[in-house]
Amino acid sequence: MLTMQKLATGVMVLGFAVVATRGLEAQTAPAAPPAAAAPAPPPGPGLAIINAKCSACHTTTSVFSQHRSPDDWAATVQLMVDRGADLSPDESSVVIGYLAENFPAEAKPVAK
Repeated sequence: MLTMQKLATGVMVLGFAVVATRGLEAQTAPAAPPAAAAPAPPPGPGLAIINAKCSACHTTTSVFSQHRSPDDWAATVQLMVDRGADLSPDESSVVIGYLAENFPAEAKPVAK
């Protein structure tokens, strides 16, 4: 049988849990500000192919956030074709050219 003392103890424990939880909420880090939107990729026939064919498996943002050499873009596109991307050899060439021109490898600072 539940006595008044047990009931009061349970209410106190529940009250402490609520207070402790609220204290933890106050200690959490503030939310990060929203990231700035990435600029739109330049227009071109490669963009149309990427939007139509590459976005079936991953976001185009993930493609456009990369910066690679022409050889690395060629290897990446070939890897995607090997994994099932539906690109003809002509489409692959257009995509590689578009990516190499618009998303080249970033220049690394020269060490002195």
